[in-house]
Amino acid sequence: MPVNAFLMSAAMGEENRKDLVIATGAVSCIASVMGGLLSNFPFGLAPGMGLNAYFAFNLVLGEGMPWQEALTAVFFSGIFFVVLTLVGLRTFMLRFVPPGVQHGLGAGIGLFLAFIGVQIDQGMGFIKGDPVTLVALNTPLSVSGNYDASKMWISVLVLTVTVLLMAMNVRGAPLLGIVFGTLIGWSECWARGNEESIFLYPFGACSGAASSGNATNADCYCYAPRAVVQGPVIEATAGAFSFINLNTQQFWIAVLTLFYNDVISCAGTIIAVTEKAKIRDKKGNMPKGNTNMAFLADALGTVVGSCLGTSTVTSYVESAAGVVDGGRTGLTAIVVGVWFAISIFFAPLFSEIPYMASSPIIAVVGAMMCTSIQNFNWGDVEESIPAFATLVMIPLTYNIAYGIIAGVCLWLFIQVGLVPFRFFKKVDPFIKFKLLFSDEVSHDVMCSASCANFISATLAVKE
Repeated sequence: MPVNAFLMSAAMGEENRKDLVIATGAVSCIASVMGGLLSNFPFGLAPGMGLNAYFAFNLVLGEGMPWQEALTAVFFSGIFFVVLTLVGLRTFMLRFVPPGVQHGLGAGIGLFLAFIGVQIDQGMGFIKGDPVTLVALNTPLSVSGNYDASKMWISVLVLTVTVLLMAMNVRGAPLLGIVFGTLIGWSECWARGNEESIFLYPFGACSGAASSGNATNADCYCYAPRAVVQGPVIEATAGAFSFINLNTQQFWIAVLTLFYNDVISCAGTIIAVTEKAKIRDKKGNMPKGNTNMAFLADALGTVVGSCLGTSTVTSYVESAAGVVDGGRTGLTAIVVGVWFAISIFFAPLFSEIPYMASSPIIAVVGAMMCTSIQNFNWGDVEESIPAFATLVMIPLTYNIAYGIIAGVCLWLFIQVGLVPFRFFKKVDPFIKFKLLFSDEVSHDVMCSASCANFISATLAVKE
């Protein structure tokens, strides 16, 4: 909630941040409950982080589109989502993602989450930007040489405690880890205040302020709640649409871009999290009816979100945290929605959870997501290289959609390139394309139809 409000307020104005916090909680509640009831999947829904960045930094701040007009673009993209879902095309589009790429997708999202969890912005603080190597370790790691090291080592403690609890099969281990880290941060901030705290944020900006005792003037702060409850009133962003420029090319390009990104990102999340939750059938297929209803909840959530004043709503990849903790049905999503409803009233409290408490949990969830490739056939290059492309492109481009596109396109190029070879070997040149749209498709079935297998079989016959 606070992160989405922070990003959106950069484009919509700091004076609207309270509205954005409430709008984020409200639409996340509505969409998550709808998703749980309609699809019975354990997915929480909320405004997508990548999509809100596109809204704020590309459409509004980059292209100069008024934020009211950008909200209108989100509204129309949501209507398109609803129509596409009702005619069943969004479920059909999942058929275009090969099983191997689906396996790589889960691990790629896991690496993406882990990278977010360990970096210096909104993370544990261990990874920072570097002009030469792009990223580097945030050294030194000693408290005496690096002011941020205190937060970094507390986050390691939170991570360790969480993993220990998970290893002992303690239910709710990730939540207990967050509570543990939050209490440490709040207690220290209450005791020492902004002027003397050793847990000041943001990273890399507070060492001089802390040493001089002038942290407040340096815009540095520690996390601790100053209030507990606030009234859920949206004053300026609800229904703030602008239909003046509906006939412009810029507007419809924005609509299509939002539409495309949510279709791909939502599909990627559903593929990855259903794999992790093991709620597919024996052939690796997702239940069609449930999947279509999950898409519908996502689409309706976007429409509702735009009406309240926030960006595109999508199924959240962090839903894997609930899956890791045992969530398997729509009840998980409903519980998420209930907590979002409660958090609307307690926004001042929930917005003060420090990154050193929450980011280690994101890293742990990322590690758990990588189990999607534990039984993967890495020896089959037809399937493994596209899967690997997906796996690495997601964290490197900071975009789930780009990773899926990279893997699917590379798989397509490889299969088209092998058509003449299969034809020459008197094997069905389009066998993999046929398998892709069959009900029997799975990673093992795809590998059995790879060129390496019939070449090996031919050599065996000759011997």
